[in-house]
Amino acid sequence: MKKLVSLIIALALVLPMVMAPSFAEGKTLTEAPMLAAKVAAGELPPLEERLPEETKLPDEILAKYLDYECGQYGGTMRFITSIVNWDADVFVGNNEALLTMESASSDIITPNIVAGFEANEDNTEFTFTLRKGLKWSDGEPVTIEDFEFAINDFIFNQELNPVVATYMRDGGVQAGQPFTYERLDDWSFKLKFNEPYGGFAVHLSIAGWKGYTDFLKPAHFLKKFHKAYAEEIHGSEDAYYEFIQPYAKVMGYEDAKDENVWVNVFNQVDMTNWELTDPNDALTSVYFADAGQTEDFPVLYAWHMVSSAGGLTTWERNPYYHKVDAKGQQLPYVDYLTSKLVENMEMVQMSYISGEADFGRESATIDNISMYKENAEKAGITAYVTTMHNNPTDISLNANYKDEAWQEVITDIRFRQALAHAIDAEEIIDVVYHGFGEVNPYYPCDYDIELANSLLDEMGMKDTDGDGYRETPSGKPLSWSIYNYNEANDIIPVAELCVEYWKEIGLKADIKTVESTLLSTMQEGNEIPCRVAWVHSTQLWHYLDWFCGSWCPLWNLWFDRDGAQGEEPPADVKDFLAKIDSLMTVSPEDAVNEVLPELVGWMGENLYLIEPLINVDQCVVINSKIGNVPTGGIGISWNFSIEQFFYKD
Repeated sequence: MKKLVSLIIALALVLPMVMAPSFAEGKTLTEAPMLAAKVAAGELPPLEERLPEETKLPDEILAKYLDYECGQYGGTMRFITSIVNWDADVFVGNNEALLTMESASSDIITPNIVAGFEANEDNTEFTFTLRKGLKWSDGEPVTIEDFEFAINDFIFNQELNPVVATYMRDGGVQAGQPFTYERLDDWSFKLKFNEPYGGFAVHLSIAGWKGYTDFLKPAHFLKKFHKAYAEEIHGSEDAYYEFIQPYAKVMGYEDAKDENVWVNVFNQVDMTNWELTDPNDALTSVYFADAGQTEDFPVLYAWHMVSSAGGLTTWERNPYYHKVDAKGQQLPYVDYLTSKLVENMEMVQMSYISGEADFGRESATIDNISMYKENAEKAGITAYVTTMHNNPTDISLNANYKDEAWQEVITDIRFRQALAHAIDAEEIIDVVYHGFGEVNPYYPCDYDIELANSLLDEMGMKDTDGDGYRETPSGKPLSWSIYNYNEANDIIPVAELCVEYWKEIGLKADIKTVESTLLSTMQEGNEIPCRVAWVHSTQLWHYLDWFCGSWCPLWNLWFDRDGAQGEEPPADVKDFLAKIDSLMTVSPEDAVNEVLPELVGWMGENLYLIEPLINVDQCVVINSKIGNVPTGGIGISWNFSIEQFFYKD
């Protein structure tokens, strides 16, 4: 936390022009053998024509956490996932942002996709310098027009983007005005705000894992799908609609001219960073094959997707990737990434201990540490223990869920207090996390069954029908489901313990595991009363994640949309939501020493989001033959360095 404070302090003062660390001039650049073969065959231009003028040396991990060595080329790094079209480890590992924060929580931010950046004295203007010679994965140059297309034709296009994102507004709050854009020359531009915004560089580097795709899009690829360029690209609006009609048909639309169809086509073609593991977005040539599309979406990642079939997705090294090591070897070292889809989380764990995966962090939980170590030699893996970046298995209680029985009790603080007091945080640490965690002192998860029962008795909740479960004060039957999509191995065990804890005080709950996309849709539709999930409220506080979309979806919508949608929240909830935003606008000392404790304290008292544990460790399972494995820092930062991983033999 102190390191992040020093970062914001630096940002809150003056950011001088920061340039990316670059490979020294005069040294020989080299490339992977598979790319050299393509150059020899005339399939690729020479390396010096593919790299930018200023390459970047990798700096994703703080030097104190990594004894870096220049590696060797070759190999396929295997990942495992149980979620269709999503692999969290590949996503984090392949994602690239405009800027880089070393180890995801340090006091150092450097340029990444851009070559340099600086802020003025009051942090209202941010100037960015492009990396000359940077190219998309299809070989086309990255130009200032790509930034302007993303900004003018997406961010500020109300059909494609009805509401400008909060982090793009003054002070990082929804009530603020959006930034303004100014081109300085062909290689630099400025983003300007009306109020000081010291946290903006944090958003562009790490907060929210946003990547570069909000501010930078391949205009040469996307313009032909954008209605604003109908005349310029196609000669007329009719010709434009004729062009996108086959694409609309693939998506199930009869007429491309119908309302919002062009928007839906464009959004399907456009691949955001969140979609980089989804073949429906990455493999444009496959998804839109019937429309005559032959090219895939161009990217700036270390690897680009080349195939996905039979539950196996493959990414191949990007020949235009902009990073090199100290010897001048173009990164990444590894030729391919693969992600194998398995049936469930149990199969993920079996894949780890059978040696079928070379890297696992998202699903490698501390409760399996003994199993990993017992099978390490046979599987050829090493199980590391490092700090988790979030609060695992927090329990959200939806104050807005539209069920009469639920509404009768959830609005009573005594009910939420009873749920919290019934939870045994120490048992969760011992049983699920094998002692690798601490009880959160702000939350009363003390297994005080007597107090929990007395609170429910005081409310008038009784078991009048003798089935062992209490009814609401008015006599309505009460039961609910704890939803999840089994995104990690600790989710179900914690949910199962909660079911038992609450059963002890006469409350009936069960567990519902649903597919991730369906769960997101249900949450957006306010159909989930309770959920167990990982939340980033404190460790990565700049993530601004208090899981508000789960415990107060309608209140949060009202707050985000300035009252235009959702339901108006109570005054204290309004204040809480505003305080979340203010983490990026107040002084760094106030953010950490005043605002964050206020947020934790308020939630600890109001208990819409119950966070039983803090400082939980996690496992990272890695093939023992892989080099350049970090030795510290938060676990998720290890993903960011996978372009530096190499096979020792």
